[in-house]
Amino acid sequence: MLNYFFNSGIYGPNMVLFCLILLITIVVVPKKELVVWISLNMVTVFGVMAFEYFNPEMIPNVYGSDLAKTIDFGVTYAVAALLICLSITFIRNNYDRERIVVFQKTVEIEAQSAQIMAQNKALEKLNSEKAKLFSIVAHDIRSPLSSILGYLEVLVDTDMTDEEKKQIKHRLLQVTKDTSEMLNNVLAWSKSQLDGARVDISAVDVAHELAKGLSLEKNIAYRKNITLKLKLIENVLIFADLNMFQIVMRNLVNNAIKFTPEGGAVTVEMELKQNGCAIKVKDNGIGISEAEQDGLFNLTALSTFGTNNEKGVGLGLLLCKDFTELQNGKIWYEANADKGSTFVVYFSLYDGKGSAI
Repeated sequence: MLNYFFNSGIYGPNMVLFCLILLITIVVVPKKELVVWISLNMVTVFGVMAFEYFNPEMIPNVYGSDLAKTIDFGVTYAVAALLICLSITFIRNNYDRERIVVFQKTVEIEAQSAQIMAQNKALEKLNSEKAKLFSIVAHDIRSPLSSILGYLEVLVDTDMTDEEKKQIKHRLLQVTKDTSEMLNNVLAWSKSQLDGARVDISAVDVAHELAKGLSLEKNIAYRKNITLKLKLIENVLIFADLNMFQIVMRNLVNNAIKFTPEGGAVTVEMELKQNGCAIKVKDNGIGISEAEQDGLFNLTALSTFGTNNEKGVGLGLLLCKDFTELQNGKIWYEANADKGSTFVVYFSLYDGKGSAI
């Protein structure tokens, strides 16, 4: 303000300086105090202008020549321009930083929202599948239990020949085995979904484990007059979880036996491919229609009957898919040229160093 009185007042560069002070005030003063400082600036400017208007003799003209006045205005402009540039740069840098922070937060929020939405959809799908599964299991367990109850009532209340009793006992055994197989699959799948399956990947000797692990399936095939052929390649090691591998192969072979008529054949065949081993389970049974193939590995392919009316909820293939993928393997279906079905599981070969090839 003193510069105004000793530097020619309104005829000097003082208005430029007041504007510069106003700009700096807006840049550096906190928002809460802006109104006070802007008001103070405006009151000061209009106050000194009014004072000069009514008392012009109090504001001397200090310029001795036009050159001095020009230099003063030039220097004032240069200082003002420099400070304005610095202020605007400061404002723009702050704005850019805030914009980057806001953008990053927006991206993070969008990513979190997308993740939450995906998790919600997955949870909804899982809950829907669980509800459907348990509904079907409840229905399908009731059916064999009713059959068992009916057979037992017949055995107790009816006079039958030894041959008739033998047939009923055989049917009781078959129904009980089917129900046990179904419950084992349900328990294995439910445990993997609810608790998270533990996968212990190691070297698995395919031929050795198939020859040893399919002994029960050989007996089942024999009782149904089905030939179970094993075409194995010795000393082939794959990268897999032994327990999961056995569950997958037993389910696939059981399914093949279930849907193959008496006198048919089921073949388990190994085939070496680049860096991997494909294990094929072939049958010459009733095959799978094109309409049913799309839902083979999910809960849309439930409640099926074998060639001898073996009952199941169809959960075995879903379990095979989940367990195969947990072992970083692949599983798919191939239709045979004439009849029957082929299911293929593929695992990476073991390199002997603790990892897959």
